[in-house]
Amino acid sequence: MIITLTGFMGVGKSTIASKLASLLYCRCADLDTLIELGEDNSIEQIFQQNGESYFRELEEAYLADLIENCSEKVLVVSLGGGALLSQKNRDLVTSRTFCIYLKASVDTIAKRLTKARKSRPLVMDKNDSDLKLEIARLYKDRKPGYETAAKLTVDVDEKSLREILTIIMDSI
Repeated sequence: MIITLTGFMGVGKSTIASKLASLLYCRCADLDTLIELGEDNSIEQIFQQNGESYFRELEEAYLADLIENCSEKVLVVSLGGGALLSQKNRDLVTSRTFCIYLKASVDTIAKRLTKARKSRPLVMDKNDSDLKLEIARLYKDRKPGYETAAKLTVDVDEKSLREILTIIMDSI
């Protein structure tokens, strides 16, 4: 079984994927990290040099390769926050994985991204008020993909890592 974690940037996909993989004694893959390693470039640099549409094409190729060539019995994959903007990725994730949507409010996301915005190409140049507006705009565009692909939705607001993992483990 391939388990994918989706949700907006800053909801904890990478952290939760790593911890979940440990609990399930399986490998964890982070789609953004795979792209960075494969392209020998950071996500930020890929965005700056080639633009978002090029990055989205890379996401499709790397995700398809990862899922199509998976030989593990169990694999946990952390998707990028915008990976499910692509219909191709939504179809692949929906048909071939158990997708978990980690859902957070715009306020929670803004609070988390305020601390980490320098490493997030789509929000790095925003002040606090613009950051919240940009999060709301991007989230509105991405939410249908999250909801369509998800077989399980976990609200992460006000929950500890342990509580989130317990909900997931009880549901898979």
